[in-house]
Amino acid sequence: MKKLGLALGGGGLKGLAHIGVLQALEQNGIKPTFISGTSAGSIVAALYASGMKPDQMAMQVKQLKPCDYLDYNIGGLIKYIIGLLLPGSHWPLQGVIKGRRLERLMYKWTRGLTLNQIKIPTAIISCNINTGYEVVFCNRRIPTGQRRVQVLHQALLSEAVRCSTAIPATFVPRKYGDMLMVDGGLRSMVPAWVQVAMGAEYILAIDLGQEQYHSDVDGIPALISRSLEILTYETSVMDEQLYADMVLFPVLDNIGLGDIDKADWIIAQGRQVMERRIEELIKALSA
Repeated sequence: MKKLGLALGGGGLKGLAHIGVLQALEQNGIKPTFISGTSAGSIVAALYASGMKPDQMAMQVKQLKPCDYLDYNIGGLIKYIIGLLLPGSHWPLQGVIKGRRLERLMYKWTRGLTLNQIKIPTAIISCNINTGYEVVFCNRRIPTGQRRVQVLHQALLSEAVRCSTAIPATFVPRKYGDMLMVDGGLRSMVPAWVQVAMGAEYILAIDLGQEQYHSDVDGIPALISRSLEILTYETSVMDEQLYADMVLFPVLDNIGLGDIDKADWIIAQGRQVMERRIEELIKALSA
């Protein structure tokens, strides 16, 4: 049996579809040997690496309310407005969501585990916005080739996820040492390349982006999210063509960060798209 590497792409709350993919794999007795995730994908990757079963993930997220993971930066917004009104004042606004609640939630769900404490080879992708370098939180030593990459081996899973999910201008960037970390999707929206570096023999990539859209954007966070998807789509396609053996595209349009009430439906879409290709995957892993 070939060693399966599972690369989970970013996409906001659409990342719940990754849970459905894992459910379908588990129901067919398939366990990824390696797992990697960017942004929303990093959340599911970290939970899986920490030992949480897909059905447990589904149960946990269905109990959430938006206020459990979204903490709006009201104070920062007020300071920013005051800075605009008062001559000589300057308080930059780095994001409309602070991200502390998400990090605390991940710390609880991953039981405070560090990269060094998990057994499954795991990679979580972020970006140092000050240098433009891709940052990979990984519990394995990996070759990086010609990519502009910095690999970090010591961090809490919750810290790595917070760094990976800091969507620019939506979430406040996460300081980590002397680095300022933002969403890993800026560098690797679907982290398939790192699966090769970790040693995967067959790579399954889950791409939550779309080339065409069927709904209008509404509000600043949605506008930023859509812009990033468009900017990173071509890069994702090139990486997938180079590194992935199978790519799945759950169809998930018009899902916002607060649409947690759609969790059941989103998870089901991921499960269904995996079930349609499961026999093909089993045959490929056995070849």
